[in-house]
Amino acid sequence: MFWLDLGLGGLLMWGAVTGYQAGWKKSAGCLGGLICTTLTALPVMTGLRMIWNRYFPIEETIRAMVYSRLALPVSGGAGGDMLPPGSGLPLFLGETMKRGAISTAAANWLSPMDLLVQMLGCTAAFLTGFCLWWGFYKLCGLALAGKGEGGLGEPARWAGALMGLIRQCCSITLLIGVAAPLAWLCGVPHALLELEKSLLAEWAWQLFGCLGIWH
Repeated sequence: MFWLDLGLGGLLMWGAVTGYQAGWKKSAGCLGGLICTTLTALPVMTGLRMIWNRYFPIEETIRAMVYSRLALPVSGGAGGDMLPPGSGLPLFLGETMKRGAISTAAANWLSPMDLLVQMLGCTAAFLTGFCLWWGFYKLCGLALAGKGEGGLGEPARWAGALMGLIRQCCSITLLIGVAAPLAWLCGVPHALLELEKSLLAEWAWQLFGCLGIWH
């Protein structure tokens, strides 16, 4: 999709421009904060899902939304745990589910519906943990904020542009990885979720899968 590649390319350019204006110190701080937030959000996911399963019916709500999205009866018994042919599931979700089925086959068998619900539940848990830690790091950054760098030389500006570009690559990876499956769950049209038609979106999805939040 040309429009998606164009939009993501614009985000990359925006990151480089803002990094050039901010300099390498501020850009490095933003990039470090993003990486730290991601790394600290990953181990929180399991705890969040345990809390949800004990006190809040979050994953049951996700399961009901999935059944509704696929037009399946909620009380469909064993057959309701299988995805019907032509279910309209985007290709990127279907391929991720196949990889998840292969990785979990040795440990325990999960139906396609269970894999899909688990994947969406992990994505929602990661997003929740990310937002919590991002707020924490932003507050710490405001508390520790000092004066600006003053005059910036060209080397500092170009180093900032490079770090700004890397930061936007990370941001796009997280944005595609979190937003795409949740957008499908919320009913975004299938034509807008064909990530395989966008080179940048496909790369971002594959990179997000390397974080291993779904298994």
